[in-house]
Amino acid sequence: MAKSTYGDQEISTNLLVTLKHLKSELNIFTQEASNTELYNTVTQVYESISTLQRDVFDMMGVQGWYELCADTKENIAKAYRKLAKSQKDLCQ
Repeated sequence: MAKSTYGDQEISTNLLVTLKHLKSELNIFTQEASNTELYNTVTQVYESISTLQRDVFDMMGVQGWYELCADTKENIAKAYRKLAKSQKDLCQ
């Protein structure tokens, strides 16, 4: 049987993806909470997960594993036009 090993980058990537999914699910949970106490508790957990997600993202950036780069003006303009069209379609 082949032994599989994961490095720090793979573990961090998996953690970041897991936190993103968990945050998404908790967001839905907050919208469907049946009472104020439950809503407040889930909101606190959501905020904690949000902080953890950002911490992992920042750490990955420091390590050079998650690099952001500027987009071109053309791509930004294209995205803006697409958003404006969607907004116009929704308002009709």
